[in-house]
Amino acid sequence: MQPDTTAFGSVTAHVEPAALSGQISALEGGGGYMRVVLNGADALNAGQEFELEMHDGARFRVVVIESLPSGGAESVQEYRLKLLGRGSRAGSS
Repeated sequence: MQPDTTAFGSVTAHVEPAALSGQISALEGGGGYMRVVLNGADALNAGQEFELEMHDGARFRVVVIESLPSGGAESVQEYRLKLLGRGSRAGSS
């Protein structure tokens, strides 16, 4: 079962060469960690960096810390990420 993520809004993961839609499933305070559910994601590897675009267009660089159990859903995968900094187009229109 996919977690209810409507409270956090949608995101787009820019993992070359794809752009994957998803949702933030949890924010972990005090260290820049979050959990994100991505739709149609092949397994991303620990240490892999990419840009995460928030619903308002802001982009942030993140790194995969770990892949979490998907709970049986084949088309979604949950990841624990760490925020690294602003992305290449953060806040641009």
